Amino acid sequence: MYELMSARSLTTRPVVTLGGDVVAHVRDTVFDASAGRITGFTLSGPHLLSGPLRLGLPWPAVHALGHDAVMIRDAGAPAPVDMAAARQAARRGRVVGARVLTDAGTEVGTVLDVVVEGGKSGRVTGFRIAARKALVPGPKHHRRRVYVPRGETLAVSGGALVIPGDTTHYVVDDLPAFVHEVGALRESRKGALP
Repeated sequence: MYELMSARSLTTRPVVTLGGDVVAHVRDTVFDASAGRITGFTLSGPHLLSGPLRLGLPWPAVHALGHDAVMIRDAGAPAPVDMAAARQAARRGRVVGARVLTDAGTEVGTVLDVVVEGGKSGRVTGFRIAARKALVPGPKHHRRRVYVPRGETLAVSGGALVIPGDTTHYVVDDLPAFVHEVGALRESRKGALP
């Protein structure tokens, strides 16, 4: 089985070579929201109190993404970046704070965080959201935080994230259970794929 982690947990994670040298820390995660993947990271210096670097880490240079570090093959992997372009790309890929709608137009919550696969894929598998009653009915649960899979389609437009309506059947409260639900959703879609 694969490992899932929140994008927010990647912030300040060390960037480490296979030889064990810390070369930087993750400052921001850059997403291609329409493709549902991490495209890279902006970086800060190797010490936790270091400022931002004019270097970025493109996703192809990542050897593996783990709970303790972002692994790269060697210290030459980070590359100079145009900081203005990096900030603009980060803004385009920002989904935190976006309204979440189903493809039928039902508003089900607001994005709190993005859930990604560890390892080499960097694939966005779902979102942690502040759920609305439409998603989690009941008087106590109108502000409940839940995980919802992204499904195979994803659209980000005008501050709204659109997910397939059937993914709302796979909503859970915690990340370990979410791993199971993402697997169940993928399994249910196997027969539907051409």
